[in-house]
Amino acid sequence: MSFGNPRFCTNMGKGARIGSILCIALGLGACTGDESAENVQTSAQALNASNGMQLNGVQLNGVQLNGVQLNGVQLNGVQLNGVQLNGTKFTTTTATGQILTGPAFVGAIFTGALSNGATITVRIDDMVPSAQPDVFVYGVSYLSTANTWTSLCGRSPSGAPIRAIPLSGTWDTSSGGETSGMHIDDPNTITLACRGYALAKCVEMGYRPWVGVKECLSPDNCQTIPGAQFHQACTRMIRADYCGDGVPHTKDGMPIDVWDAFGIQTSSPVDWALEAEWTPTGARCIEHTRLGGDDDDEDNPTLKYITATCANRLAERQPQYDCGGKGSTMYTNNGFSVPFIARTLMVNESDNDGDSDSDND
Repeated sequence: MSFGNPRFCTNMGKGARIGSILCIALGLGACTGDESAENVQTSAQALNASNGMQLNGVQLNGVQLNGVQLNGVQLNGVQLNGVQLNGTKFTTTTATGQILTGPAFVGAIFTGALSNGATITVRIDDMVPSAQPDVFVYGVSYLSTANTWTSLCGRSPSGAPIRAIPLSGTWDTSSGGETSGMHIDDPNTITLACRGYALAKCVEMGYRPWVGVKECLSPDNCQTIPGAQFHQACTRMIRADYCGDGVPHTKDGMPIDVWDAFGIQTSSPVDWALEAEWTPTGARCIEHTRLGGDDDDEDNPTLKYITATCANRLAERQPQYDCGGKGSTMYTNNGFSVPFIARTLMVNESDNDGDSDSDND
């Protein structure tokens, strides 16, 4: 499924940390988020929105929302258990056999556990469809210390609540480790991905974790690449997490052009240079850095980091590999037998000088 050829910006939050993740422990499983009608964008429009350097934007004065318990959630006085997340839609069956799904969860109130040991009350405010038929965005509020309901993901400049997209599992929000930035598959938790940050941004680009891509080497030799691998690779790309260690190397307002060989994103007609190929574990090969200016400049801090941390990913260290070319493992003939975790799933271009801002974000 393709959303055209828009450019989009790679700002994933304010500052260079990955950001806090709202985890919801499923027993019931539902969490929704909201954003005003004026902010419900088409997929193409969403690609031009600000991203930031964080995976997610859920922050409560520096305290991480962690492990929201959904067993025993009250919805209009009815206790709910056994919720499932199908795409981004919640479904449960009550003790009387009634099936509740989608908008039926609006108004549900549950308790979450904060990383400092305290608890917080969270409420589902609404559910709004997006440009993709299987992606819904939800309004979520939490009860503040002032006893008022406050938008969990904050508000847009116009004052509209920012909605969230519920995603199964959680993410390692650390940096510098072997699993930093990686998705953690846990059917008993969900993450509320605030729109405008990397997790939600990749979903709105078409890299939906629950939708795999079928490819065939021949009519009788096919496989399905899991959507979660595409989404993971996308979050690495959005944040310029070259070494796959959760350390971002981009800033707000930097435009990039992304494409793949699977019909999800196609290249735009921009006169930019190839930046890198991307796998779920970071860059497969790096032609130039998004930040730092001239890649021949010994003072380029991004290049210094890559050289010290994962120099083998630099394209110049892999002269035998056709970085960004027809020999890329992104293409079926070269990549069909490559493990998904190590395979190129998308490629991006960025401005030649690696240090430009955009007025289009």
